[in-house]
Amino acid sequence: MDTGQLVLIIVVAVVVIAAVIVAVVIGRRKKAEVNRHRAAELREKAAEEAIGAHQAKAESAQAEANALQAEVEANRLRQEAERHAEKANEAHGRVEEHLRHADKLDPNTGQDRSTDADRSQDPDRRADEGRPAAVEGERLTRDRSGRDGATRERTPHEGDRNL
Repeated sequence: MDTGQLVLIIVVAVVVIAAVIVAVVIGRRKKAEVNRHRAAELREKAAEEAIGAHQAKAESAQAEANALQAEVEANRLRQEAERHAEKANEAHGRVEEHLRHADKLDPNTGQDRSTDADRSQDPDRRADEGRPAAVEGERLTRDRSGRDGATRERTPHEGDRNL
């Protein structure tokens, strides 16, 4: 082999090595560009999802605030209902006290009024239990009347005392 052939082989080898290096560098640049493009798409998608996550978090906080507000309102209404029930029980107690006092003053009570246990068995009383308070007054008036529905005549000594 002569020197010319040897130089040619070395030049060809250098060119081939240079072509391989150039191909590798270009391949890496293309791959890096593709990766940059893919990373940009992923960042966009992450930003969109972050906005959705923030919106969902805000909606969650709003729903929690609404639930707390509803709970506070329910507690307020429950307390109001308890106050009304207490007032109703007090009023009922005063009515019963007035009826007992009236029964003590009325000499005919023993004949006309029955005990509380008997009244609970009274069909008129059971029918009146679901009626409004305005009708309750009618029942009380009816209880003071005779069994035949006629009101009793007042005796002179009954008018002497105010209830």
